[in-house]
Amino acid sequence: MSETAQKHPTWLHLLWTLPIPVVVSSVLLISALWDFCGINGCTGGGFGISRDVGGTIGNLLPIPFLIGLPIFLVPWSPHRWVRAVVALVIAVAFAGLGFGLLVSMAS
Repeated sequence: MSETAQKHPTWLHLLWTLPIPVVVSSVLLISALWDFCGINGCTGGGFGISRDVGGTIGNLLPIPFLIGLPIFLVPWSPHRWVRAVVALVIAVAFAGLGFGLLVSMAS
């Protein structure tokens, strides 16, 4: 008699692995906005505009990796290439969304 244990779907692991990088990415996005616009806002608030483009890029670069890595590492699909393509698409989309948000708030 063979007993088969019911396995839970592995995609459920994404429910606990994705919120952590999303929160860290949100903090990095806020920090990038702070670096880009400064404490006085993007208009300068009477003190002049202070832009740190290097700090902004440094804060934005890890975001796609933080989002894409759990999607790639959690074995929700048996095919590694499917996970890689989906992780890449979602990471680029999330980075584009963050960059668009940064540009819209800065203008």
